[in-house]
Parts: sequence; C-alpha cells; structure tokens
Amino acid sequence: MQPKSTIIIVMLAVSGIIILAAMLKSKHFFKAFFFSAAQGLAALFAVNLLSAATGVSLAVNAATLAISALGGTAGVAALLFSRLIIT
Repeated sequence: MQPKSTIIIVMLAVSGIIILAAMLKSKHFFKAFFFSAAQGLAALFAVNLLSAATGVSLAVNAATLAISALGGTAGVAALLFSRLIIT
C-alpha cells in the first residue's frame, strides 16, 4: 500500500470517529445519524448525477456508501478530495 493511501485511510477513519463522537455527544444520536446518512447519500447521488456536466464521478460500492452514510456530506467531500489526491 502506498503512503498516500495509508494517510488517506487514517484521515478518513479519524474523521469518522470524530463525527460519531459528535453524534453521541448530542442528545439525539439516532436522529443525527439518520439525517447525516441521508445527506451523505444524497450528496453521493448528486455528485454522480452531475458527473456528465462536471466530469467527476464516484464509484458506488460498499465502501463509498459506508463513508458517505457515516460521514455525511463531509464524507463525500473527503472521497472527492482523496480522488483528487490519488489520481
């Protein structure tokens, strides 16, 4: 595994832990998790919907769905940023 990939994986894991900690700290964990997941999946859908106009798309697989669901819009932004760095 390349050092860039390792750094990106660690950054995504740390940001996921921070997001989950913020959700746990709020009094409405399930509500926050549901809305964050809905926003992330909608953002992933929007990126792929606009790919014809922008030329940027993200693969829809288990990993990207999990990251976008757990990370919300920030998770999708992290996926786009990691795609920018890797390619």
